[in-house]
Amino acid sequence: MRTLKTIFLLLCSVILLGACSHKENLGMSFSKMGLYFQWGGEPQTISYTTIDALSLELKSATEGWTATINHAANTITITPPQDPGDEDKRDTMREADIKFAITGESGTTSYYTVNAYIIGDSLIALGSNGEYANCYILTTPKTAYTLDVTKNGAGQALSGVADAKVLWQSYYGTLEHFTFNEEDGTVSFYVDAKTEDDDEEVYIKENGAYVMRDGNALIAAVDASGNILWSWHLWICKATNNPLNDFSTYSNGVTFMGRNLGAYGNSNGATDNTNLILDSYGLYYQWGRKDPFLRPYYHDCAGGDDEYVYSGSNSAAYIEYAECSTETGTVEYAIAHPTTFITNAACVDAENGDGIGDWLSTPDSSLWSGATKSAYDPCPYGWKVPAGSDFDVLSLSAEEDGMSVESARGRFGWMLNDGTNSYFYLGAGFRSYYDGTIHNMNYKTDVYPSQPEPWEGYYWTAGVTADGKQSTCLYFDLTTTRTINKFNLNYPSKRANAMQVRCVKVK
Repeated sequence: MRTLKTIFLLLCSVILLGACSHKENLGMSFSKMGLYFQWGGEPQTISYTTIDALSLELKSATEGWTATINHAANTITITPPQDPGDEDKRDTMREADIKFAITGESGTTSYYTVNAYIIGDSLIALGSNGEYANCYILTTPKTAYTLDVTKNGAGQALSGVADAKVLWQSYYGTLEHFTFNEEDGTVSFYVDAKTEDDDEEVYIKENGAYVMRDGNALIAAVDASGNILWSWHLWICKATNNPLNDFSTYSNGVTFMGRNLGAYGNSNGATDNTNLILDSYGLYYQWGRKDPFLRPYYHDCAGGDDEYVYSGSNSAAYIEYAECSTETGTVEYAIAHPTTFITNAACVDAENGDGIGDWLSTPDSSLWSGATKSAYDPCPYGWKVPAGSDFDVLSLSAEEDGMSVESARGRFGWMLNDGTNSYFYLGAGFRSYYDGTIHNMNYKTDVYPSQPEPWEGYYWTAGVTADGKQSTCLYFDLTTTRTINKFNLNYPSKRANAMQVRCVKVK
């Protein structure tokens, strides 16, 4: 009897162990999570995969939307609604949550959602027709955009792309419904026409039409381990404020944009509107790098504070910093760390510093080019960093040089003349090679013993110094002692400094 009892207990143990070893791991995945439609548009079909699921059913869908499951083919077909003809009704139906439930053998149920969206008249494909760049301008609101992230800004193939993400964006929800499509290697996202006012969403209209909210964003393609393979700057502007329509051809035949790269406009010397002055700040670029660093928070760069930006999950995002070394001072490191400012404080060391101040451990003068648009050029398609000689036509008039202190300070910049017309350049300062912070005031106490003097302007060119170790910029320095104003068309500077860029049209 004792033997039979022992055998029985052993059998029970084996059964229990077998039952424990088959633990349910319910799961479901879709070939695509974000779908874009037009009102009454054609249905779209996606495939799905389940794990340990005995059943799959549709639980709910936003009004007007339908979803049909084909269990045999493991596909789901989603059909959008017809246009209800009423704007309030459109707003409730424009975004859909289509919820599915899977149930396992034990009766456990898990829920999964596919998101679908109604877009404007078309889906805008950035970089289409071979118009590749490291910066794309977006001007159409309430529209979905796509970008092939398997090709870099020069159109060269990237290997190993497994996903994409938003690195930073100017405001909460700049890029909505950001989705990577593994089937064709594209990202898609939606840009609305709304802002927040007292924590409420408010749609922006001008003359009865929806318009974009000005902003910037940086997105990246990553591999299966999350390593960044390439990144792109998205420059978001109202259609009526499109940078591509804001340009001037100087007397030397070079066509310049009318604003700095990443700026929302140009104050043109206004003194009574701090918002307009702040909008004139572009993004900052270390020489030879394609990726931007943040604008200031205040119109006068007070405290060197950066603007507030947000990650893809809408949490706070920040610039990171790394000192130049043989590991960090490479193009490969810069590509993989587009939000990391590479400093070179060591260059000032009396014994060991070389004085060059490059973010690269070995200088490379080929990253930007005055002759052609390089693979690392930060400007939009058809535009590039100016050549070293492109600014040579500009000068500072005696009238401008003799302006009153109050007028000069209030404008935060200078009007520069090409012999025929004048163009305003903001004294936006620079991010220092030493620590990466924004400076737009001159602190040379031996020259200005009483107080620091505003405002300094620095604009990169693709030009390089004779020794090939530094690069040149347009530089000016407004002071309260008018006789010592500084204006230099080809000022040599350390490449780890980050400056504004005024793009020129590719000839």
